Amino acid sequence: MNHKNRLFTLRKTRRYSRILAALILGSAGNAWSANEGDAVAIEDLSLTDLMQLEVSSVSRKSQTLSQTAAAAFVITQEDIHRSGAMSIPEALRLAPGLEVAQVGASKWAITSRGFNGVYANKLLVLMDGRTAYTPLFSGVFWDLQDTMMEDIDRIEVIRGPGAAMWGSNAVNGVINIITKKAKDTRGNLVAAGGGNQQRGFAGFRHGGQLGSDGNYRVYAKGFERHDSVSASGQNQDDSWRSGQLGFRMDQSLSTDDRVTLQGDAYRLNVGAPFLSNAVLTPPYSSYIPQDDLASGGNVLGRWESTFSNGSEIKLQGYYDRVQFDAPALSNAIDTFDIDFQHRLHLSAMHDVMWGANYRHIRSASGNTADISFAPETINYQNVSVFAQDEIALVAELLSLTLGAKLEESHFGGTQLQPNARLLWTPDSINSVWFAASKASRIPSQGEANSTIALGVTPPSAQTFGLPVQAAISGNPNLAAEKVLAFELGYRAQWSPCLSSDIAAFINSYSDLVHFVFVGGTPTPALSFAPVPHLAVPLSYANATKTTKTYGLELSTNWRVLDWMRLEGMFSYLEVEDPPKDSVNDAIAIPRTQEMLRCLLDLSEKSKLDFIVRHVGSLPSAKNQRVAAYTAVDARFSYELHKDLELSLIGQNLFDKRHVEFASATSIVPPSQIPRGIYAKVMWSF
Repeated sequence: MNHKNRLFTLRKTRRYSRILAALILGSAGNAWSANEGDAVAIEDLSLTDLMQLEVSSVSRKSQTLSQTAAAAFVITQEDIHRSGAMSIPEALRLAPGLEVAQVGASKWAITSRGFNGVYANKLLVLMDGRTAYTPLFSGVFWDLQDTMMEDIDRIEVIRGPGAAMWGSNAVNGVINIITKKAKDTRGNLVAAGGGNQQRGFAGFRHGGQLGSDGNYRVYAKGFERHDSVSASGQNQDDSWRSGQLGFRMDQSLSTDDRVTLQGDAYRLNVGAPFLSNAVLTPPYSSYIPQDDLASGGNVLGRWESTFSNGSEIKLQGYYDRVQFDAPALSNAIDTFDIDFQHRLHLSAMHDVMWGANYRHIRSASGNTADISFAPETINYQNVSVFAQDEIALVAELLSLTLGAKLEESHFGGTQLQPNARLLWTPDSINSVWFAASKASRIPSQGEANSTIALGVTPPSAQTFGLPVQAAISGNPNLAAEKVLAFELGYRAQWSPCLSSDIAAFINSYSDLVHFVFVGGTPTPALSFAPVPHLAVPLSYANATKTTKTYGLELSTNWRVLDWMRLEGMFSYLEVEDPPKDSVNDAIAIPRTQEMLRCLLDLSEKSKLDFIVRHVGSLPSAKNQRVAAYTAVDARFSYELHKDLELSLIGQNLFDKRHVEFASATSIVPPSQIPRGIYAKVMWSF
């Protein structure tokens, strides 16, 4: 069950709850009698208790949700389990303010507060402290981010800049995926099932004790997901198959020292019909059935220590390797990262944290006619330091947090990213916060060093009987994108059964990266290699105009009855003056999103949950405009035994298929996401 703060319109929430309650009570009679005391609570914790759960992604330290001066939301393991989510992107749909669109069987467009796309680059994603980041486009390959869903402890979602603590690319938000400690996963767990879209999946985890002060777990999982479909219902040949295994070990060296060692290895195969853009002879472009292959692994070590004076030290290092083998590009990226932070209490008034980070990246590419890099292999480093002071202006009433990060990067130069957060908690019910931040998104390797063939236009009279090819070249002189962000929020715990959260923001972006014609005008140039054609040269450039976004995000959490809880979410986003031909689709985002979630404990052994999502249209997709859609998901589960659960999950139940995203610059028809139904068994022993 969810533990987060929600704000929806209370009148609408009450109306929905009465309808649902009437339907349920009318069909089930006296199955749940509030007076008999035999109903099963949806969650043992009250909403008041849940407000005290920890959030560590705002200030790199554990804080309760009620003490967090940010638009923070936590997706718990119970949320993930009861939603039926089979992947991390699916679980992220539960958070307000996130734009989560499925593009194909394995591809997703995910961001916060605008600028979405498959190559969205303004949202920082962490997995147990490891950055899920590719320097190719400064974003996330979501099909590579996986683990046993049952091993995720929580997903912390912070909307708004987090660069003062986490550095560049934490422009519009931070997602921190935190897995369970090894001691919480002792024993064995098997999860398996299948259906029409989620063809088959299976996972196994074993955990145990290491000596008297240590614990471990190992896991292995695999799955196959069926193709998405075209508008006519034909398979898009983009099926997704993946296998992954991993481990984690936690050891207490003393009462004050703890070490963690963990790692993962994976291999996946994604169907990706390849549209070749470099063909200068008939038919000038062609789809080639191909599979994209990816493999990789990572290992992470972390040491944490607490001293007698209350100060804390954390030292973490990881190595990550990702290798792609695809028709358009083969690439291998090796990342070594070491991070240090020190927290100390200088006085009752000051809670200080400082730290430093070093990252080394090696990227080696195999160039093709469609995508090439110069140089093919590059080694570079990023170095940063940060400091933060949380100042208790008035004890337990008013606090001010000041922080900044100074970063020196290979592509972005020197960036100073400051942040100020003011939190007012007049009583135990209400809290108000204000935040002002400056953050940067450094240019990617692709934007600086690549050449990409965008497409070929067949010969015509206007082109003197010659084919025309457009290509975009990297610009090593790009400046970092910047945002100046302001946020005002209010959080309230109205009663043990009702909590709410509202955040309003306005962001001003400068130096956004977009496409421009070389020389400023679209003048084709005659080229004879490899065959005579007209070339239209493009390049990346920083926009001279400022783009503004502003919006509102609301959520509410209401325990209607002991066996029933409602959650409502609403978000509104407006974009002003986006640059044309933006690398990301600046306004290819829904202006409004709404979600209503209902969780029901039907009996001691059975549960029924519904999620209704409405997503507004994407107005910027031009001829591939994405219409608004409403999706209904449901999950029913039954415990055959306290350690054996069967569940049936339906996704997009009332719609045969729909489109969720289309790029304004893409010439490929968007995929449609079909209805999905699958069954799952989970056994713990």
